[in-house]
Amino acid sequence: MDVERCLLALMPILSLLVMLLALRQSVQRAAGLGFLLAAALGSAFFGAAGTLLLDASLQGVLHALPIIGVIFGTLLLYAGAEALGILRRLQQFLQACSTDLAVQALVVGWLFAHLLQGISGFGVPVLICAPLLVRLGIPPLRAVLIALLGQCWGNTFGTVGLAWDGLLTQVTLTPSMERTVLVLSSSYLLLVCLLSGFLIAYLADGWSGLRRTFFLVLCLGILQGEGQTLFSYVHAELANFLASLLGFGAFLLWRRTGGIPAAVPPVPVGPFRKSGRGGKTVLASACRYALCRTRPVATTVVLLLAMSEIMVTTGQTRALAEGLATLTGKGYLLAAPFVGLLGSFMTASNLSSNILFAAFQQQMGTILHLPVEQLLALQTAGGAVGTLLSPSNVFLGTSTAGIAGQEGIILRQTLLIAVICCMLFALAALVLS
Repeated sequence: MDVERCLLALMPILSLLVMLLALRQSVQRAAGLGFLLAAALGSAFFGAAGTLLLDASLQGVLHALPIIGVIFGTLLLYAGAEALGILRRLQQFLQACSTDLAVQALVVGWLFAHLLQGISGFGVPVLICAPLLVRLGIPPLRAVLIALLGQCWGNTFGTVGLAWDGLLTQVTLTPSMERTVLVLSSSYLLLVCLLSGFLIAYLADGWSGLRRTFFLVLCLGILQGEGQTLFSYVHAELANFLASLLGFGAFLLWRRTGGIPAAVPPVPVGPFRKSGRGGKTVLASACRYALCRTRPVATTVVLLLAMSEIMVTTGQTRALAEGLATLTGKGYLLAAPFVGLLGSFMTASNLSSNILFAAFQQQMGTILHLPVEQLLALQTAGGAVGTLLSPSNVFLGTSTAGIAGQEGIILRQTLLIAVICCMLFALAALVLS
């Protein structure tokens, strides 16, 4: 192993962590420094020509464009819904579900976030759920943390299964091996589903909230996790969305049968109150809001993805992964989920993480005589929880919750949660091996 190359490749990521966690700088500044470091190291120590760096940067911009488009569209819809009173009606419906703040937080930050992740992804659950949680009376920092937790377990089979499909495109598996990876990854994600639910209940209303909702979270978490496994046998691309529908439906049935008392009578269904402003005025106002909020997010996403592309193209990402594999040796099984986590931290998506590292994980399994199915399941499970650390996802939440600039505070908490999850995956893999 070339220790020097491995340590050099670590510098852009370390700079992000130091800027965000220690120096509490904005995510734009941290991303800018990481990009410059990756480019400088690629040129000075990894033999990258200027044209290669430019090409990698442009690739990062191109990869960022669809994400920015989704963010702009979501913000536009959010602003329009706010102006038309739709969000107010949604808030009334959510408050009608229960008088219990912990239950309300679970409905928005866990069940509704799951549902959004199943069909959208790209930070949309965080964008929508964080401000809704603030409306329910949850402090903004906790609201963003809850929204991040709520979407993370759906980052393999959610977004119509893009991350799962991305993993399969990078490796060669027999049908039986594919089924094994599917079952193992679903089992690991079931742990995340349960843990995120318990944490959300605690963040919303402390230990008392956790005690009151423990049985509810346990039942719905197992139902959704096992439902995802069963649905994935039929249609992996819709497994998470169908599982989230199952969980939401079970909650509504529970409430209807008296398991959860409603706070107020059900909100009557009817036309939304018309806004006092004309349609063109509402649209113009929504566009201004979306443009204003998208601009700093777009800068961050472009810089992070350009940094990631430079690190991949110049061999820095490969040097990092190989260094980790060499250091751990036969104990690489314990490190495998952290490789997936690293990929999601760098690229802001489990899809990109799987594209980056799935083939590498398969190669490591062959070289070290470790079960390839376990390594691939650990890769995508680690990548799913790695979205908790995505600076762009965190920034989406802080920008809509009104606490832009406090990303470092949230990342310090999500880092601990993500590391604990990856350690649980590794221990479970050891038991199953």
